[in-house]
Amino acid sequence: MLMKKSVLFISVDQWRWDCFGFMKHKYAVTPNIDKLAEQGVYFKSHFAGIIPCGPARTTMLTGLYPFIHRSTRNGSPLDKRFTNIAKVVKQAGYQPKLFGYTDTTWDPRYLKPKDKKNFTYESPMEGFDPICHLPESSPEPWYKDLISKGYNFKSAKELYKRDFPKKGKGFDYKAWDIPTEDSDTSFLTNQVIKHLKKMKDPFFYHVSFLRPHPPMFVSEPWHSLIDPLKIELSSNNLNYKKMLLGHPFLKEIARKFLDENKYKEIRYKELKSEDIKRIIAVYLGMCAEVDHNIGKIIDTLKMKNIEKNTLVIFTSDHGELLGENNLWGKLGWWDSAYRIPLIFYNKDIKPRKIDNFSESVDLAPTILEWLNLDVPINWSGVSLLEYLKTGKRKFNKDFVTFEFDFRESNYSKFVEEKKLEPEECNLVCIRDKNWKYVHFPTLPPLLFNLKKDPLEKNNLSNKKKYQNIKNKLLSKLLGHRLLHQERQLSSLQVSSSGLSASYGSSYRKMLL
Repeated sequence: MLMKKSVLFISVDQWRWDCFGFMKHKYAVTPNIDKLAEQGVYFKSHFAGIIPCGPARTTMLTGLYPFIHRSTRNGSPLDKRFTNIAKVVKQAGYQPKLFGYTDTTWDPRYLKPKDKKNFTYESPMEGFDPICHLPESSPEPWYKDLISKGYNFKSAKELYKRDFPKKGKGFDYKAWDIPTEDSDTSFLTNQVIKHLKKMKDPFFYHVSFLRPHPPMFVSEPWHSLIDPLKIELSSNNLNYKKMLLGHPFLKEIARKFLDENKYKEIRYKELKSEDIKRIIAVYLGMCAEVDHNIGKIIDTLKMKNIEKNTLVIFTSDHGELLGENNLWGKLGWWDSAYRIPLIFYNKDIKPRKIDNFSESVDLAPTILEWLNLDVPINWSGVSLLEYLKTGKRKFNKDFVTFEFDFRESNYSKFVEEKKLEPEECNLVCIRDKNWKYVHFPTLPPLLFNLKKDPLEKNNLSNKKKYQNIKNKLLSKLLGHRLLHQERQLSSLQVSSSGLSASYGSSYRKMLL
């Protein structure tokens, strides 16, 4: 019997917040995650702090807002002076194991020039023991397993390649030719189960699935699970042109992602309603396969009789637009790119649904408090454990923030045309229950009434009657950045009563 507490931290890639059976999605088939949500604590208003993948996971694992850790793009290094959840639990005696990937770029100042970590952004985060490292670009352990079974692939880099749609075709709809029992998802799951069965000591497992991240294909029976012909498209899937008239960055998004066919597997410009339905069906099929495999992992946990001492966490790094406004992937400021699922499960924790805001920076502090470990004083996030225990928390967040950095080659033409400096190539959002304000350093801002305009199509920023609302949100955003800016040692003071901080906020003092 385990005496210490354990953690099973399951993350997926690019899973929308609403694509679950328990969210009443018409077509999602997710019985195992539905059960977790039913028996656990589900956070209904949980948001990622940034997109894309690497920065989003860095935010989860460091407990820091992106404007502090500054690893804001795939490939931007994480400063080695920042700790992370793996390093902290390792110091406490755990052996944090990674199954999957973290998309981390190491600080090159602490590496030898020819170190392989200097040439990829898909390294495991420092502190983790990569039991089964499966980066998307070259998933070597899975490749070796397939070769041992008689498959004929020249290299691991070929595993996700397939025929792209020909000109005139919007989407190549066919099942993946690798059977589901040998898929990347199944392979990763089998590795986790193998180690769980042998596990004797309290454990810390981070299981990071690639799916339902593109490429958009999946094996049978998942490929045919959802009939695309039965999918009904909402009006927000059909037209984007009117929305694009009002802002220069929207026009750039349309040019890059629609007109220039950024992703080879989908010819966006040639998509018909039938193609959109097929893409959605494949996406939901990928979700179903992951759900099936998560069920196998949870069953193993129960078989080992260690539910009582284990906190199970399920979340995603970010969301997926999935055709809303004819946009795909993760980009911009739309809720669907940032709103993500978050479920905690433990046998002794009462099932609850939490309406209050939570953020990805809150995950690492929650895990540490569950393990009875101290949270680093410089972390931005706040533990959610009080919600798990009581359903309430003394200090509730009344807004969330998230950002997007577009200093990359995809937007180089736009940056050149607008004569933007590197520090001007970003946006930051502040969102409360009713409003969303999007701030650009030099481009026009955006303001949306989320109650009346949940799809964020009508920009109210230039209307005089809403200036007070815009100013209040901007003031909150500035205050948030100042409150959470990296704290210096000079902010702390030692007295006869102990350590204190010179912040005016009781909320911040609570973190000490």
